[in-house]
Amino acid sequence: MIRITQPILLLLLLTFIPLHADSLSEQENLMNDLLIVDYWNKKINDRLPVTYNNLLQGGYFAMPSARMGADGEIGGGYAYVPPYRLYNIRCQILDRLELSGNYRVFHGVKDPVLSQHGFGDFSDKGANLKFSLFSPEDSEYQLPGVALGCEDFIGTRAFNAQYLVFTQVFLKQNLEISLGYGINRIRGFFGGCNWMPFRKSCWPLLDSLSLTAEYDATPYRSKRIEPHPRGHTKNSPFNFGMKYRIWDYFDLSLSYMRGHTLSFTASAFYNLGHTKGFLPKIDDPLPYKAPINVEPIGIRRPEDALSTELLFAFQEHGLTLLDIYLSYNTCNRKVLRLNVLNETYRLENDLRIRLNHFLSALIPRDIDEVIIVINSEGFPIQEYRYQMEYVRMYAAKEIGPHELKILTPLHEVSWPNPYTSAHLLQRKRHLYNFELAPRIPAIFGSASGKFKYALGLNADFNGFLWNDIYFSVLLGYNFISHLGKAQGHDRLNPSQIIQVHSDVIRYYHQTGLQLDNAYLQKNWNMGCGWYGKIAAGYFEEEYGGIASQLLYYPVSSPWAIGFSYAVLKKRSYKGWGFTSKVRKLDGLKLTHRKFLGTQGFLHLYYDWEAARMDFKISAGKFLANDWGVRNEISRYFPSGLRLTLWYTLTNGHDKVNGKTYYDKGIAFSVPFDILYTYSERTRWTYGMSAWLRDVGVQSMTGLDLYELINDQRQ
Repeated sequence: MIRITQPILLLLLLTFIPLHADSLSEQENLMNDLLIVDYWNKKINDRLPVTYNNLLQGGYFAMPSARMGADGEIGGGYAYVPPYRLYNIRCQILDRLELSGNYRVFHGVKDPVLSQHGFGDFSDKGANLKFSLFSPEDSEYQLPGVALGCEDFIGTRAFNAQYLVFTQVFLKQNLEISLGYGINRIRGFFGGCNWMPFRKSCWPLLDSLSLTAEYDATPYRSKRIEPHPRGHTKNSPFNFGMKYRIWDYFDLSLSYMRGHTLSFTASAFYNLGHTKGFLPKIDDPLPYKAPINVEPIGIRRPEDALSTELLFAFQEHGLTLLDIYLSYNTCNRKVLRLNVLNETYRLENDLRIRLNHFLSALIPRDIDEVIIVINSEGFPIQEYRYQMEYVRMYAAKEIGPHELKILTPLHEVSWPNPYTSAHLLQRKRHLYNFELAPRIPAIFGSASGKFKYALGLNADFNGFLWNDIYFSVLLGYNFISHLGKAQGHDRLNPSQIIQVHSDVIRYYHQTGLQLDNAYLQKNWNMGCGWYGKIAAGYFEEEYGGIASQLLYYPVSSPWAIGFSYAVLKKRSYKGWGFTSKVRKLDGLKLTHRKFLGTQGFLHLYYDWEAARMDFKISAGKFLANDWGVRNEISRYFPSGLRLTLWYTLTNGHDKVNGKTYYDKGIAFSVPFDILYTYSERTRWTYGMSAWLRDVGVQSMTGLDLYELINDQRQ
């Protein structure tokens, strides 16, 4: 045994790797190149942080700027701005579109109708939009950004304003300056500046400190513009103060407003749209690598051995292999057909990568074509047709995944010939799945308090019965509830049409274990892009009945069109029964009317994939016998987050504050796997209307076909 000591090893290295002046020069050049690349990377990605005003818009204190957050950013916060208290949310729906909402409490002003019932001070809801025509980042801060905005554009519009604002960022000076012009509440020219003097300093605790000042163009002395009797004092048009950011997730600000009062805000934000999850996906298996077995079907590799290998490989990667067929096509080519249930991967591209690895490593050499049919809740949706010659080129690294994707596009589902196909494997679907989700029923504007809510859990049992009939049973239990004192109708604006939804408060009064839904649903793929469903049972806490849906949604088409119809009965406020009557107010007098609900709609869908946006128009009859159109716009993000805005125009003639009300609201859907260390398709969806009313109301009728199919094609 020869032992090599450190001096001998160094001598050998010097012998075989001579150090020339040229090699030293090359090493110095490499280091210089790396330093140059690092410098330009930092320079390109260097951005001045965006600050937010009291309404949680990009801005200063009372005034806005032309800047806004990153695409997919979600935020919420509280603002103490005497004489108001504000609860705010915001969302960056697009790169150039910022949406925020405010619940404003008039401190010290009693509601003339509701305060005597425990409502507290008077309050108002509002929403704000800002659209960026040109962002300062578009020109690397060489040109100013330009934005158009509208504050409080829905509801009472007591704080309505429109404005145009320019913002110039001076990155070297860590400074931004804005100048704008507004009408209504923001009257005339306004401006603001934000300076971060310590952003590049060696003091990390001070690098996120901002010194902020603005010229406030709000005419507070006007009683028409400023509705609060204590809000008319304005000793100075200049507001100034400081802002501080903690860990890039929390914002604090302290300011001196209108020359006579201090204000304070606190908010938090997170880019939920582009997050890869709070935990890394360490429990997701890597794409299949080994063992590799492409032995032809025969004595050395019988059919049952092939089926077992494929079954366990798919199962290990979270995919359920339902059926395997072996047949010959019309060209006498050997075809292997696999029916697969995907309950793990949200993105179609992630699923395709897994399939590519399976086929290149496990499919026998004598197979000419592989057809993989993707199934959802009891029905096939689409299929991949792999020509194995291309897959073998992919395995030999002669083509890449993008080329293979082009050569194997999605197809409409085909069916095997039962007389000429050998059925190698048949497995039943899972009898049931069990899922837990948060349960948060909530009401704004209750007469016995501004915000009533409950916190609990939903337990969902779902699965398949015979003939692929899907079932779902959703049980709910509230651990904490403040809904018991909520009133059964709006005291200020009592609905004068039949109460098909505003009486949901009475369902929330229930205690103990509740049956939120229990229904059966059968889905079909009828071929050539046509799909259908029939469902029956308890669809939600208010309604049960029977429903149907027909949908035309071809593979690779951004368009879809469908029709749905349902006959529904109202569930009793207690127990599992139904009632044949519905409540109706004549003034404040309670009456009852006979009721059998029907709803029917013609739906038009469009998926704008380049912008990651969905559009849906539903025209037809709603539950309160009103006719109209519901318009929905959804934005979906890489993380799986989906935000939906809707606006409904009907002939219901419901009145709120003396004006005709049209239903509007916002909903979001979040995948649970952002909390997990593994991939999962389960989602949590929550939505809320601007007002709890009865116009534009439609009941849920089970799983929606378009959502099921589109979710598999994302």
